Amino acid sequence: MDISSPAELPFTRESVLKMLWWGKNPARSPFPHKQIAEWCDRFWCQYIDIDATEEIETLLPILADIDTQWDLFLVNTYPIEQLKKLDLDLISIPVEWFTDWTKQIN
Repeated sequence: MDISSPAELPFTRESVLKMLWWGKNPARSPFPHKQIAEWCDRFWCQYIDIDATEEIETLLPILADIDTQWDLFLVNTYPIEQLKKLDLDLISIPVEWFTDWTKQIN
């Protein structure tokens, strides 16, 4: 069972870019990919029912994609019984995906 603390950064474009950089450079990141995906989900959920600035609106599909791809990677890579036992903080998705998401923002 994994009980890592959530990543705490403000919900800004700069924070998204920082998270994506950490995703591309996991050896230098204070957060595993799991926490990055969870932070992206919390950011997305913060704005699900409210009008956001245009800058935030452009980030929302990317944030949703990061969280979705994390989940899809897990279920498409590991059998359910193995997933129940894995420490998800030790799992990494392909770092190239973070490069692609960064390109979408820039």
